[in-house]
Parts: sequence; structure tokens; C-alpha cells
Amino acid sequence: MLSVFIQSVPYVIALVIPYLMLTGEMTPQFYFPFFGVPILFLSYFSIPMTAAGMFIFATLVGTVGLIFSIGSLATGGPFIFLLQMGWLWYIFWKAQKMIEAKDLEVQKVQEKIENLEIGVQDLEQKRKELEELCHGLKEKIYRYTQLRSFTDDLSSYLQIEEIKRQTKDSIRRFFSRETDLEISLNLFPLPSSPAKGDEIGEWIVKHRIPFLVGDMSQDPRLTSSHSGKKGSFIAAPLERENLIMGTLNLESPKLKRWKEEDLRFFSDISNIVSLVTTNALFYEKIESLAVRDSLTGLFVRYRFDERLEEEFFRSKINKSDLSLIIFDIDHFKRVNDAWGHLVGDKILHNVAEIIVTQTRTTDFCSRYGGEEIAVLMPFTSKENAYLIADRIRLKVMATPMGKEKIYVTISGGVSSRTPDMDHSNILIETADRALYKAKDLGRNKVNLQ
Repeated sequence: MLSVFIQSVPYVIALVIPYLMLTGEMTPQFYFPFFGVPILFLSYFSIPMTAAGMFIFATLVGTVGLIFSIGSLATGGPFIFLLQMGWLWYIFWKAQKMIEAKDLEVQKVQEKIENLEIGVQDLEQKRKELEELCHGLKEKIYRYTQLRSFTDDLSSYLQIEEIKRQTKDSIRRFFSRETDLEISLNLFPLPSSPAKGDEIGEWIVKHRIPFLVGDMSQDPRLTSSHSGKKGSFIAAPLERENLIMGTLNLESPKLKRWKEEDLRFFSDISNIVSLVTTNALFYEKIESLAVRDSLTGLFVRYRFDERLEEEFFRSKINKSDLSLIIFDIDHFKRVNDAWGHLVGDKILHNVAEIIVTQTRTTDFCSRYGGEEIAVLMPFTSKENAYLIADRIRLKVMATPMGKEKIYVTISGGVSSRTPDMDHSNILIETADRALYKAKDLGRNKVNLQ
């Protein structure tokens, strides 16, 4: 607005001054203030000048003013001239200060603009970082929500195979349902004792930490087990009572498929699987102890009684064969007295193993008494039961027991259900009588009642 006003002043004065000069209303000494100053201002605001250039220009204008006013020096001209020059220099000084202030203000504004641009760039960078952070947090929240659901689901399983199946399904779901993933849950034969040639298990047992491989073909830990394969691999330990009981492995054909965050998440999964697997193994052990004899590994007496009732009823309804063999180790007390009870326990265990290996999976082997072992044989005639019993007797007689190489013999009694048997107890009593008859006949025999 100021520049428009200044630029319009010369044109207004250029119209007024000729009128004043013609009418004699303006004397020569006033020509410069009213005519030269507007022209000077117009030139000053139109042409950029340095400080030296401005000094020279102002001096030239002052000289022109002196020439125009030289004729009126005797009538007070010098005083007016000095006033004109003082006024002119003041105007130049004030204008320069205004321009300097304006330039300083423009510089400050530019600095502020630059600072704002830098601030905008910083904010944009922070916005991107926040977006990445939010995305990562959302991914973590999703994963750990799924992990909690996985824990709740997995805790309801008590069978190892069910745990393996559920674990594989859940891991596939956690990692975007990729169909090309290979997932394996490997349990060692014994804690901290991987199978021979299991390089991954041996490394895990030694270092006790999970590991991530971006390219299986370049990692020495996988040279044998994954020879020639390319892709990504993660392995994490399964721990039980501070021992490594196995490994949880994840494999993908994509190179560098996973990051360190995925490794940490997979390690959390393996910790949960470790706890659930430990519970399942304890459950199996407790269940086994509840139904199996701890010394021989055979079923306990009450389970035999339950199974006998079931098979006897089934045989009676279906009119099928059902046979029972009761074995007893001959002179077992002499073995205990001569070699001690530890050796006697070992012999009893070995005899039980032979009986199990010589019978079918459908047969039911149980520790019936102290050194007595009962074998319930569904769908087996008494003749076939007798042949099996005698084969077991011969096997026991020919097998040296323990490091002491002790030989023992057994006697057996065989009975089968007959149509007139009303109760399972009769089957047991018949087998008992046959066993005692074999002992009366000199032991190391099988008697068919």
C-alpha cells in the first residue's frame, strides 16, 4: 500500500507544479523540493542501490538543487537550501532504515518458513514412525490375543498326538495361514538326549536357545538334515524340568521369511507347548501308574478284573472263544534267597517282557499275584492257548536272565470258557487248578484243564 502511494505522488505533483509556475505562485528555490524529491523517491523505490550508490545519487540530487536555487541565495535561498538538503538526507536515512527493517523482517520470516519446513519434515518422519509403531503394536496385540486363545485351547489336550495336531494348526494360523509351511514337534527318546544324527536337537541341547536361519543352504547346523534345501528355518527348545525334551521347528521355502520379532513370538509358542507337553507326559505317566504295574509294566490286577468281566460278557453274548493262561515262576523264593530281591525283581521283569513279546496285541497281560502273570486271550480256543503257553514256557527256559545269566522255568495253567460257565470266576478257578496240577506234575509244564 505504501509503495502504491509513493509511486502516485510524482504524477499528482507533475500536474500541480506547471500550474504554480505559470501563475507565479512558486519561486525557483521551491522547484527542487516539490519537483525533484518525488522524482528521487520514484527512482529510489524503482532501482536497487548499494549504500555507496545511494550516497553518490543523493549528492548529485543535492548539486542539482543547489544549481536551481543559486539565483535566490541573496534573498534567503541558502537557508531554504540547507533545509531542503537536511530534509532530503533525513528522508534517505529513514527510507534506508525502513528497508533494512523490512529486509530483516523478511529474513526472519524466511527463517521461520525454513524452520517450519524442517518441523513439517520432522513431523512427517515421526508420523511414519508412529504408523509403523502402531502397525507393529496391532500385530503384537493380534498375535498375543491369538496366543492366549491357543493356550486355552491347548491346555484342554492331554494326548501328545492331539497337542502336535493343534500346535501345527495354530502356528499355520499365526503365520498368515501359509500352506507351504512345514511344522514339526520332535520329542527326544530321553530328556536332553536327541536321536543320533539330529543336528538341530544336538545344537539346541548344547546352547538351550532358539535360532533363526534366513537361508538353510548356507547354515552349517542344517547341512545334513536339510541338505540342498533353500528357505527359512526356526527352531526352539521344548523344556521340561530344566531339561530339553525336544524341539519345535518351523520351515518355509521363502528366503529370509522371518525377522527377530517372529523368532521371539515363536519362542513364546514353544514355551506354551513345553508346559502343555509336560502336563501330557505327566498325565500319561500317572495314568500308566494307575493301571500298570511299576515293576513289570503289565496291567494291574483291578484292570485285569475289569477286562475279564468285559471279555467274558462279550464271549457269552457272541458265543466266541475266550481263554485264560496263568503263569507262575518256579521256585521263585529260592531265587530271591540266593540272589537277593533286586535280582529277583529283574528276573520277574524279564519273564514279563518275554510273555508280552510272545502274545498278540489283542491279548491282555496282567500281573495277577506276586510272581503270577495272567494272560487273557479273546477269540482263542483252548488248544491254541495251550500252544502259545507252551511256546512261552520254552522261551523262558532257554533265556538267561540278567548279568548273572540265571535260568528259570515257569509253569502254566490254561482254561477256556464253556457254554455252561455262568460267571468269570469259574474261568479263573479252572486256570488255577490247571496251574497247580502243572506244579504237582513237577513244574516247568503247561497243563490244560
